[in-house]
Formats: sequence, C-alpha cells, structure tokens
Amino acid sequence: MPPSDKKIIDPAAEIDKVRMSFGDHIEELRRRVIWSLLGLLIATILCFHFGDLIIGILTAPYIAAMENLGFDPRMVQLDPTEAFMEYFKISLKFGVVLATPWVLYQMWKFIAAGLYPAEKKLVRLFAPTSIVLFVIGASFMVVVVLSGLITFLINMSTWFPFPDDNNALYNFLSKNNHQQVATTQPSAPPVLVPILEPDPQQPADGQVWFNPNRQTINVQLGDETYAARLEKLSAKQLVQPLMSIAQYLGFVVNLGLAFGLGFQIPIVVVFLIALRIISAKQMSAARKYVILGIAILAAVLTPSPDAGTMMMLAVPMQVLFEIGLFIGWRIERRQAQTQATTES
Repeated sequence: MPPSDKKIIDPAAEIDKVRMSFGDHIEELRRRVIWSLLGLLIATILCFHFGDLIIGILTAPYIAAMENLGFDPRMVQLDPTEAFMEYFKISLKFGVVLATPWVLYQMWKFIAAGLYPAEKKLVRLFAPTSIVLFVIGASFMVVVVLSGLITFLINMSTWFPFPDDNNALYNFLSKNNHQQVATTQPSAPPVLVPILEPDPQQPADGQVWFNPNRQTINVQLGDETYAARLEKLSAKQLVQPLMSIAQYLGFVVNLGLAFGLGFQIPIVVVFLIALRIISAKQMSAARKYVILGIAILAAVLTPSPDAGTMMMLAVPMQVLFEIGLFIGWRIERRQAQTQATTES
C-alpha cells in the first residue's frame, strides 16, 4: 500500500513548538496585565463620566417606592467623603463589568498557547456565555426584583405606628407632662390651594399649588420653584425610612452580584457534563439535592433576610439548572455519536 500523504498532527507536539521559556512567560504575563489594567482604567473613566446615569438607574426603584408610599425619597450623607467614595466605587465596579470581556481576552491570549484544541473550544464557548448570563442576572434583579423588594422593605416601617389618642399610657404620660392650654382661634376665611398634576409649565411669580403625585405644596418665587412635602396625619408613624447613599448602593450592588453569580448555574452544569466529571443521568437523579443546594445558595448569596428575595433568585436558578441539564444531555449524546463514529 502506498504511504498516505496525510500527516498526523500531534497536539502535544504543536504546543511544544510555541512553548515559551519561563522568562518569556513572565514578560508575556506582565504585558497582558498592563493591557488589562489599561482597559480597566478606560472603562472606569467612562463609567465615571456616565456615573449620574448609572446611579439614576440604580436609585429609580427606591425613589418610586418612597414616593408611592408617601415618603421623602431623598437620601442622607453620613460622612464628608461618602458621596464621592460611593460615586467612585460605583464607577469602578461597573468599570470592572464593562472591562471584563477585554480582561478575559487578555487572559485568553496568555493561556491559549498551552491549551489543547478541545480546551480552547470550551473557553471560547463558556467565557462569552458566562458574561451574558451575569449581565442578564444583574439586569433581572434591577428590573424585576428590586422595585418590589424595596417597596416591601420600606413598607415594613408602617408596622410601627405612632401612639394616638387611643393609647392610654401615651395619653396619661402626655397629659401629666404637658400643660393643656385652651385656646380660641379667630375665624379666618379658608385658603384654597389649587391641585395641579403635573406642575404648570410656566407658573406665575407667587403662584401656589399642590402636586398630589409627589405630595408637595409648591411656591414659585422668581425663577425658582420651592417645594415642601406634606405628611398625612392618618399615616403618622414612629419609624421614618431614611437611607444613606452608601447603605443603599451597597445593598443594590451586592444583590446584583448575587443574581449575576446565581445565573451562572447552567455554565457549571454544562461544564461538568462536557468534561465528563458527572453524567447527565447522575445529575438528573440528584435533582432533589440540587434543589436543596440551590435554596441554600440563594439564601447565602442574597443580602436580604426575607424569603421572598431568596425565592426570586432560587426559582430562576432552578429553571436555569434544567436548561443546563437539557444542553448537557445533547452534548453527551453528541459525544457518544462522535465516539461511535471514530471507533467504527
């Protein structure tokens, strides 16, 4: 039989051709780290420039919830540097997310020379998918979960009512500590304030109106509009919700990180099945333990102690597990067909 002209390529031999010395590895690593940090710096500067837009998106659910419940939506600054540091930290954290594809690309260029073709294919598949799932998870938290969660947590402050005239102890103490003075109020014509929603486009100087949406009474003086928020006497309560910017943004970012990590579960499932660490059949048989593990993981990841937030993370994680298991079945079947074709 004439010898075949087809060359058999040894993957290990191909890797040896591009194998670098230890010094070359260190130099290449230094170069990739510098490029990664440069990309991170540019992304952070870009996020710092659009920081007001990012913070506006993160705080919109809080403002809407506070206004809907009749509270002043403003936050407080508890430290002279708190506002600047939170603005910078938000810019840095979002800069890291924005620069992640670039950083992963630099890591890929560094380690690609030492990977086999099958391993390169896995990295090319899983890295972009992981980033997309992280962004989807964080976005799901902001768009779907955050508004209802913030409304629920703020509404809990109404569970602490202010003592009223029906509280015997309050009446006893207040009557003994405050002198009751009877006063007569002179009769005066009622002052009628117009109710306008939305605010007038060009209010006249000295014009007064009430905005029922924001529950504010507004006065136009010159070119400026001044507003004072009114409080319902019937809704007077002991606990007034008031958050600092650092506490709120820290809570939201940690929650977004939890959902971003939770949405990585199909990557883990497919990865384990593709590398044949565990079979799809074994993972399917262990579903009840997976459900328990997902519940525990959701409880650990979410910074909020309520069960509702945990379930809003656990349910999507379970759905994503089933999707990953389905993809794993297909990969396993394709691997079996490829192996049967090779053997035949």
